[in-house]
Amino acid sequence: MKFDLRLRIVQYAAEHGIKPAARAFGCEVKTVRKWFRRWNDGHGKREALADRSRAPKTCPHKTPPHVERQIVRARKKAPCLGARRLKRFCEIPASEGAIARILRQHGLTKSRKKKYQKKRDMRAVKARYRAFEQLQVDTKYLTDIPFYVEQLYRHSDLPRYQYSCRDVKTGGVFLGFASDLSEAHACCFMAAVAAHLRRTGYDLKGFATVQTDNGSEYSGNERKPRTDRGFRHLVDQIIGAHHRFIPPGKKNHQADVESLHERVESEFFDLERFRDRHDFYTRASAWQLWWNAVRETGYRANRSPDQILREEQTKRNAKVWLLPALDLDQLLAQRAATGPLAKKNPGGYYVPALPEKRQDIPPF
Repeated sequence: MKFDLRLRIVQYAAEHGIKPAARAFGCEVKTVRKWFRRWNDGHGKREALADRSRAPKTCPHKTPPHVERQIVRARKKAPCLGARRLKRFCEIPASEGAIARILRQHGLTKSRKKKYQKKRDMRAVKARYRAFEQLQVDTKYLTDIPFYVEQLYRHSDLPRYQYSCRDVKTGGVFLGFASDLSEAHACCFMAAVAAHLRRTGYDLKGFATVQTDNGSEYSGNERKPRTDRGFRHLVDQIIGAHHRFIPPGKKNHQADVESLHERVESEFFDLERFRDRHDFYTRASAWQLWWNAVRETGYRANRSPDQILREEQTKRNAKVWLLPALDLDQLLAQRAATGPLAKKNPGGYYVPALPEKRQDIPPF
């Protein structure tokens, strides 16, 4: 190290002289003299052998104090603006480099968050929601799953599309399946889920937000007739909740339900073999109940949806997880048979009955 070498030189010069020290260490006499003088002026302190700043005593082109204060004030007023935009929008009479340097000196810069940091922050935000306050609804194509398509060709009556509704707070899931992709099936699915939540004590009216992508099955197409009725009308006017579209191409806004689609493919469709349509819905209902009541998620501190719900509401209604996987083709046929004005079913949607006896409720 340079410091150790300088210390050896001055110690040798103090004992044998400056010129002998220069010959012994192979350096210039003026170099030995400079460090020997600094060492003597420092009264033999080793700090005197450290490098000194070579910065000029004066800087004629230094940014004036009033401009520096203007930069700091503008940055605090608009933390989203960087050096280039501060110079442009605030008309600051300084170069971009000078503005960036001043921001660093005052600790007004921040590094971009890593992906794991964003996930951690989002986890904290989602934990502040109430159960079933934020619902994400999406559709999954089942015709691109190789193991399932092989069975679909043998049993043509198996569903081809999955309609999913996932609660952001608990991670709870409700599933529906259909042979077609349509707005009618999506409306049947959401109406049945909302009716089930209402009868178990979780009314979505004036409380929940239902978020979807811009698919045609969710009223994503622009429509001119004012009398049109679709998914958005169902959520806003009939259910009484608030419907929200995500920006086009921003699939990460649907991260919770999209991650569900990844897990259901590997944990259900790649593992199960179905004998017929009835067997499919039996297994799908069992998987959905297992997901909601048993399966723990590392993203939510290794807790199941039911555990999270119990922590929020100690007297929660356990029947909320007993809605089976919905046959949307059957629901749509039921609506066509009864009609919206039928006295027995004024809502126009059929919801499977729940067990009434306490012993019929699976322990979880």
